[in-house]
Amino acid sequence: MSSPNMSIPLKTKHSLKDHLYWNFLNFIPFLIGSIAIARNSIKWVAVYIGIALFFFLIIKLRFACIHCLYYIRSQGCVKCIMPPRVPKLFKARPGPHSLFEKVMIVLGALPVFLFPVYWLVREPIMLGAYIVAWVLFILTAHRYECIRCINFECPVNRAPTGVKVAFKRGDDFSWDAGFSEEELQESGSYKCISLKKKHEFKDFLYWNLITLTILCSAGLAIGIYSTGWLLAYIFLVFFHFYALEQRFFCTHCPYYVTSEKKMRCMMNWGWPKYFKPRPYPPGKFDLAITTLGFLIVIFFPIPWLLREPFLMFTYSVSILIFLLTIWRYECSHCIYFGCPFNMVPSEVRRKFEKSDY
Repeated sequence: MSSPNMSIPLKTKHSLKDHLYWNFLNFIPFLIGSIAIARNSIKWVAVYIGIALFFFLIIKLRFACIHCLYYIRSQGCVKCIMPPRVPKLFKARPGPHSLFEKVMIVLGALPVFLFPVYWLVREPIMLGAYIVAWVLFILTAHRYECIRCINFECPVNRAPTGVKVAFKRGDDFSWDAGFSEEELQESGSYKCISLKKKHEFKDFLYWNLITLTILCSAGLAIGIYSTGWLLAYIFLVFFHFYALEQRFFCTHCPYYVTSEKKMRCMMNWGWPKYFKPRPYPPGKFDLAITTLGFLIVIFFPIPWLLREPFLMFTYSVSILIFLLTIWRYECSHCIYFGCPFNMVPSEVRRKFEKSDY
């Protein structure tokens, strides 16, 4: 291949799936904050909702969105991942933000983030979940959306300068990914052109943060009632991910095969390779053992989680976020074609397999 990781083009429009995914991700911290407030006062929940709506529908639209290309290009309603289908109440203003606009955006955002903290500090577990929810939202947007976004005036936009220049010249398909536009149209998805040939350490940090959110909520629920069962759960997790999964699933993975003495994967980084690589698709027995191990790890803490409703909520939502995010942003770029969840189109697979990879 010409480069380790082939790049994806800028996202010129958003789909319904984008709206659903990002509004769901954004809704979680607001729900946690609302639950904490509601335990003391329903009236203050209404105030919190009013503050959030005022920021997103007035302050954000007036001082931030009017400079955004998604806003400028929209007709009638704003076609953006957040918020979806909101009327264009303000006139579009192409160009950079003024200092006054930046100050107004910051002043408008602070109450949204800080308002529920007064109630959350009384509930340490909920406060932790609230912080983690916002961190996951910001990190996910930074990793997967900011690098593809055409809102070049946004201070956190990460699109490379060369891509911005090419886009402004009118070349929307601006990154050379090794596939022709016709091939990508036939495959039915532009998002699948970014095949990730190798992982980086920051991939490992991001995905293990999400995984730890799942494991910590389960471990906390178990630990409240039994230290012995908590130790058993920790052993089970390590045995599955670092022995069972590595032997029956990872040994077939190209990321495992191409790494040297230690694994270089987004889920396991620097862990010794105990088993010999098997560079061919996993069999039914391999998949059955791996699936059984996953199911045991997932369902083992349920009896304790059912006693702690909020931890059960955190555990369930964390798993859902993990699955949705990996499905949307990793499975469509992964070179482990033998994985049953791989979403790379067959045309792109064949092109990649014929290369000098």
